[in-house]
Amino acid sequence: MGGIHMKTLNILLFFIFIISVNVYSQLLFRSGMFFHHSTGLCIWGPNGSTTSVPQQMTIYNNSHGYTGTNAVTMNEIWFPAEDDNEWCRWHRIFENQDTAANIQPYYAGNRIMVIKSCFPSSNIEAIGEPSDTLYPDYKTIFNYKWHWRHIINVMKTHPQNFFVIWTNAPLVPNQTTTQEALYSHYFCKWAKDTLANGLDPVFGPFPPNVYVFDFFHKLVGADYMLLLMYATSSDDSHPNAAATQLVAPQFVNEIFNASIAYEFIYGIKKVGSQVSHFELYQNYPNPFNPVTRINFDIPKNEYVTLKIFDILGKEVTILVDEPLTPGKYEVKFDGSGLSSGMYFYKLVAGTFNETKRMILLK
Repeated sequence: MGGIHMKTLNILLFFIFIISVNVYSQLLFRSGMFFHHSTGLCIWGPNGSTTSVPQQMTIYNNSHGYTGTNAVTMNEIWFPAEDDNEWCRWHRIFENQDTAANIQPYYAGNRIMVIKSCFPSSNIEAIGEPSDTLYPDYKTIFNYKWHWRHIINVMKTHPQNFFVIWTNAPLVPNQTTTQEALYSHYFCKWAKDTLANGLDPVFGPFPPNVYVFDFFHKLVGADYMLLLMYATSSDDSHPNAAATQLVAPQFVNEIFNASIAYEFIYGIKKVGSQVSHFELYQNYPNPFNPVTRINFDIPKNEYVTLKIFDILGKEVTILVDEPLTPGKYEVKFDGSGLSSGMYFYKLVAGTFNETKRMILLK
């Protein structure tokens, strides 16, 4: 009799486990797009090497036992279509000011978005000063920091995406100078060690949905120039087969380790499945400091957006921007980067839309 009870209990626990997995599901950050030009294409591979980013993704999936929807995947695209992909242009692109390069359509279909510039960005001319921003294409450390802060400020308003931004591509000695190489080192070290660690006094806390891939320091020597063993030639700074062999595995491991870790931070979770109508609930707690939760119900397959606005109606961040299946959802909102005051959150799902207000009290 005891054996029967134990068998029944095991079956019951199994079904409870299955139900809990299906109800409290986590969204995955395991697929995306690599936006690159020629240097990025070399690293994508195989580029004459015995490996490539696609091959490394297969190795990564096999080593972690990831299959089906749990498997990591990535596609690549030459973007922007023209030859210019320097930081001043990425600044314009992310602030939606470049009519020839619209990145907006890529947000919805790519959980992970990887961007980079090519090696001309390493021809940094000076340390720079605040007036440099009057000439955005002037290659100074000051301007580069200014560009990155603006780019990442936009990225952090899209927590439904995980972004990766590469540091500069290094140059061979025949295509740079000692001073340019040193400036590039200073900038890339700031990006990885200061900015990405939340230590930049201007930018402040670094968003969890952005990862800095320090490409520059993977391939340089003590003089901060591209080692010839990783260059196409002494007059060509494109990465060669040896560079692909070195960086492709790091590209895959660093990026997907970081994006999968973000799955446990990202705020939206499906917490139930049985709903009969659209509903947006009052956030809790309210007032809050600095984290609150917003719940809503979606009764049918629908494209959903949930956005935060300030008292003046300016969009502060986008919490949800994707198609959702029927169910109950919970979203975590962190207002640590905002000032105290009244904010509004608006849910739009098909023809349904509703707005509620909340108070951040620090």
